[in-house]
Amino acid sequence: MQTLRDAKNCGAVSAALILLMMTACSTMPRDFETPKVSITNIAPKDMTLMEQRFDVQLRIQNPNNFDLGINGVRFDIALNGKAFGSGMSGAKVTVPRFASEVINGEVITGLGNMLRQAQGFTSGATNVQYSLKGKAFAESPSTFTIPFEDTGEIDLNLGQSAEK
Repeated sequence: MQTLRDAKNCGAVSAALILLMMTACSTMPRDFETPKVSITNIAPKDMTLMEQRFDVQLRIQNPNNFDLGINGVRFDIALNGKAFGSGMSGAKVTVPRFASEVINGEVITGLGNMLRQAQGFTSGATNVQYSLKGKAFAESPSTFTIPFEDTGEIDLNLGQSAEK
């Protein structure tokens, strides 16, 4: 008797999970193309011994034939193949169809990551390779998360702060 109840409960849970997954997938618009998210600038903000904060500007390019509302992003940055820091922005922006917008965010890193990065700057060059990985939170045309990844090169402009 107990086994029959367990089987019924398992079937009900499975059906609910399948329904939930189908609903989650249906919130993403048909023919949706992932926006390109890239770093346009990183600049020092606040420096303490144990924690460093940087202003970061991200460009979001919308390749879709509809406006895309974004209400925040979370991301991790690596510089020259080494972990640099984690960042986020609660900025709300509507990226018009076939256009781009820049949002401001903040990256926080710790002493260990900064020391690993400093070892790579012995030549005095400020251009570095970056990799960016994160999620954008869409609120229109429907609510869903958009994973993104990008790699490129950026001039750190050490000593200058990002424009706001």
